[in-house]
Amino acid sequence: MSLLPRTFDSIFDDFFPSIRSSAETNNGFLIPRVDIEENEKNYLISAELPGIKKDDIHVELNNGMLTIRASHEESTEEKKEGVVIRRERRTGSYSRSFNVGKGVSEDDIKGEFTDGVLKLTVPKASVVEPVSKRIEIS
Repeated sequence: MSLLPRTFDSIFDDFFPSIRSSAETNNGFLIPRVDIEENEKNYLISAELPGIKKDDIHVELNNGMLTIRASHEESTEEKKEGVVIRRERRTGSYSRSFNVGKGVSEDDIKGEFTDGVLKLTVPKASVVEPVSKRIEIS
């Protein structure tokens, strides 16, 4: 199992920060920052989702691929004497995928969202060793 993010861009974050846009985009999706920790039994994925509501987060597992998606819309309007002086909008969609292996089911993954940080506990997929048996020929 490999929990390396599906996007290759993150390798260059520390080396070439100036070539990335301030929105951290990839094909129209904002890329949430993640931390991945490992212990004997689990991986802990922490994804920063600032300004996102819990109801706007969708986590799904499909053929061993764990995907985090979220959308965000925010607008502000400043009026002065009934006339709009300034109106700003910010929208975006977050998406990040990880290969967790086909030995993990949806029921095995636990999630928690607090203060803009999504924490997912993903058990390590058990590796089934192939069994070698001699076949008797009659």
